[in-house]
Amino acid sequence: MPARMARNKILQDGCYAHVFSKSIEKRRIFQDAQDFQTFRESLLAVKAEYLFRIHHYCFMNTHFHLAVSIPSLDRFSVGLQRLKWSYTQYYNRRYQRKGPLWHERFKSLLIENDRYLYACGLYIEQNPVKAGLVAQSDDWAYTSASFYQKGRKDELLDGYEVPSLPDEIDRSDDIVFTRGAGIGTKIFKIYLKEATADRKMPVPF
Repeated sequence: MPARMARNKILQDGCYAHVFSKSIEKRRIFQDAQDFQTFRESLLAVKAEYLFRIHHYCFMNTHFHLAVSIPSLDRFSVGLQRLKWSYTQYYNRRYQRKGPLWHERFKSLLIENDRYLYACGLYIEQNPVKAGLVAQSDDWAYTSASFYQKGRKDELLDGYEVPSLPDEIDRSDDIVFTRGAGIGTKIFKIYLKEATADRKMPVPF
């Protein structure tokens, strides 16, 4: 298996990104409301300390998704590592276990612009629906959907002007949002591939 590309060859200061992380062995790491709330509080604290912004999120039983903007990539990476470490400590204490909880480091995809940020956010918020947990995305208590659909206050979120979606975005294609190095137009992905192969080439975003 080829080595994973270094994160700093994909992301950069000031970018949008889709970030997600899964549990080891598909373990249910959020088993009840207390677990979800503990993770949420930890994320809120990490966000405040490491100064990144969250635009969309969803916490599932075995993983989490974030759509974020990252002023400082170095600080963000440290913050996410701290978040996952602190939750592991909590989980292991509560359930009397030892060892790792997360499957490898978090996955991250660069997002081209605010239109694709919103498209990615819709994908993220549809996770509980696709999993058959709820009928509508805003019925799931651990997602940002109700903030955008019902105007419900959510201190985790940093709102932004939601754009209209271009015709070329297919919201149902989850491969667009979870595989590869970037989320955007075909031209963006071509430039991204070339830019990461040769860092001397300027990336057009």
